[in-house]
Amino acid sequence: MLPLLYAFLALALVVILYLTVIRPRQLTWGATQKEAVGALPGDDIVAGPHFVATRAITIQAPPAEVWQWIVQIGSRRAGWYSLDFIDNGNVPSSRDILPQFQQLSVGHYVPFTPDQKNG
Repeated sequence: MLPLLYAFLALALVVILYLTVIRPRQLTWGATQKEAVGALPGDDIVAGPHFVATRAITIQAPPAEVWQWIVQIGSRRAGWYSLDFIDNGNVPSSRDILPQFQQLSVGHYVPFTPDQKNG
């Protein structure tokens, strides 16, 4: 009976630690306090969201330089710049700016998966 109690208490401690320390940090990974609590572009699109996370990175480059890389993101495009074997069908993400993917407009389809069924 005692080992079961210890196991339960250990599990409860892990859950409490996760919910109070780890999960809040995951939801604001890399974001400043101001970014984490402030309004951001696009917040007005979904009223009363069920899930809110603000993750960020700081890039020491002008927006025009960064946009060239962001606009070409996608499966069967330049890739996701992540773990290629997981999210790009094991096709390496591009290390170059690809001119054919530099134009993006409202309604443009950006495939999320290699089979292009999700976008």
